[in-house]
Amino acid sequence: MVIKRGKRGSSKSPPVKEGEMYHVTIENVNQRGEGVARIKGFVVLVPGAKAGERLRIKIVSVRPRFAIAEALR
Repeated sequence: MVIKRGKRGSSKSPPVKEGEMYHVTIENVNQRGEGVARIKGFVVLVPGAKAGERLRIKIVSVRPRFAIAEALR
């Protein structure tokens, strides 16, 4: 049996799922202006968030290398 791996050699599934809620701190802002947080090392993008903000978020979309979340304010 052959296991296909991504570019980084990982076959692990993302540690988050759609609909889950978390408390995160926004580490920085990417070039598109989205806040960047990490959950167990996995990148989560939060549109409209600012660096340093502590937010409660809800995961709305999960992709192989990152997730998108909305801030619950």
